[in-house]
Amino acid sequence: MGMVLLMVFYESFSFLICYRCSQINAFKLYPWIHQFSNNVRSIDQVRPVYFPDVNPHDLPCNPNFSMTAGDFQEIYTENNSWDCIATCFFIDTAHNILDYVETIWKILKPGGIWINLGPLLYHFENLANELSIEVSYEDLKNVIIQQGFLIEAERDSVRTTYTVNHLSMMKYFYDCTFFVVRKPE
Repeated sequence: MGMVLLMVFYESFSFLICYRCSQINAFKLYPWIHQFSNNVRSIDQVRPVYFPDVNPHDLPCNPNFSMTAGDFQEIYTENNSWDCIATCFFIDTAHNILDYVETIWKILKPGGIWINLGPLLYHFENLANELSIEVSYEDLKNVIIQQGFLIEAERDSVRTTYTVNHLSMMKYFYDCTFFVVRKPE
């Protein structure tokens, strides 16, 4: 089995699920307990959510899988070390998204793939004390191609939610981009 790097925004929760959960629906959270607006029924506010919905221990033995809290560019520095990198609601967390593209290129093995799903809701865009580079998806795609990646699949406007309360009267949706690119052999 190849080496897979998964980048998500909430690394600690991912660690809990992957390494501390051993059965389906073993834990519960009350994610809407403090949400007083837009409830259809009072009971909706206090309903639990159980997790994980699959048993993480059903993964193959000794998978080379990594999730680490910290600065992506400082932690993942070893060239040509990953077969696959999956970024989900992640690349827009960069101060400079172009640096993320370069880092992913460096750490991905030749022939490796990068899978991405997410919006470009740049986290540092309107912060006065934070420098940040924000580009359109069109420009980001050009940078990815100029870096040398080959596009294998791409979908625009993938309607996606993020931590949505399906029973709420108000919901946010993202029209995300999805792509799969390959670093040539």
